[in-house]
Parts: sequence; C-alpha cells; structure tokens
Amino acid sequence: MRKLALTFLAVVLATGAWAAEGGVNVVPKNTGLMFWTLATFLVMFFLLAKLAFKPIADALDRRGQTIKASLEEAERARAEAKKTLEQYQQQLAEARNEAKKIMDEARALGENLRKEIVAAAQAEAAAARQQAQEDIQREKEKSLQELQDTVARLSVQIAGKILEKEINEATHRALINSLISDLTRIRRS
Repeated sequence: MRKLALTFLAVVLATGAWAAEGGVNVVPKNTGLMFWTLATFLVMFFLLAKLAFKPIADALDRRGQTIKASLEEAERARAEAKKTLEQYQQQLAEARNEAKKIMDEARALGENLRKEIVAAAQAEAAAARQQAQEDIQREKEKSLQELQDTVARLSVQIAGKILEKEINEATHRALINSLISDLTRIRRS
C-alpha cells in the first residue's frame, strides 16, 4: 500500500514539475484556490488510502497470486503431460518391439511347421512307395508261383495224357491245342 501511495505522489509531483517547466499550466495563480485544491486532494488521498488502496492492493495481490498459481498449475500440467507422452511413447515402442518379436516367432514357428509337414509327407510318400513296391514284388512272385504251378500241373497232365495215348501226328496236334486252350482259360481266370 505504501508503494502505491508513494507512486501516486511521485506521479503528482512529476506532473507539477513538468507543468512548471513550460508545459501546460495546471497550477492556478490563485493561492486560495490552490490551498483548497491541495487540501481536497490530500483529504481524498487519505480517504482513498484508508478505504480503497488496501482493498485494491489486496485484490491485485489475490489476482497476482491466482495468476501465479494458474501458471504453476499449467507448468505442472505441462510437465505431467510431457511425462505421460514420454511414457506413452515408451510403451508404444515396447509394444512395437513385442509385436515384431511375436511376428518373428510366428514366422519361425510357421516355417518349422511347414518343414515338419513336408518331411512327414515325404516320409509317408516314401513309405507308401516302398509298400507299393513290396506289394508289387509279392504279387509278381505270387503270379510267377501260380504260373509255375499251372505249368507244372499242365505238364503233368500232358505227360499223363501222353502216356495214356500213343502219340501220332493228329494226337500231338490235339494235345497242343488242348494245352493252348487250357493256358488261355487259366490266363483269363
């Protein structure tokens, strides 16, 4: 409050000094009027000092404190927002790294699974091929055995027929035709 009163008084005196140097003539030439003007000014100044300056100064101080508190709160909020942004960016970077790691693991797992499936399919195909070759070989041996059995049986039959009959040219031809028809019939069945 004293600062405000002293500032106001300094302004009044500076204005009077400026007016005396040749500026505007605000000082009246009538001393009575000058006395009453000065007395009125001082009374008003003291009334204002007692009644208005303190509430005005308090209001200005409160306003200054409010502004200062608002600025401090804004600074805290800015610092907190910056911290939150840094945490968010860090979490985002961690999430990206984790996602990349998961994708790499998934690719590796998929590649391993593909290799396992291909290897299993190749092994199964090789086993099926081997089984088929073994089946073919058994069937071939079985067919050869059946053919040998048939030839042996026919040979025995032919020998038996030959021994039963005397062989002449017509009998020989009939025997061969019979053998050919027996072989044809065996092949068909």
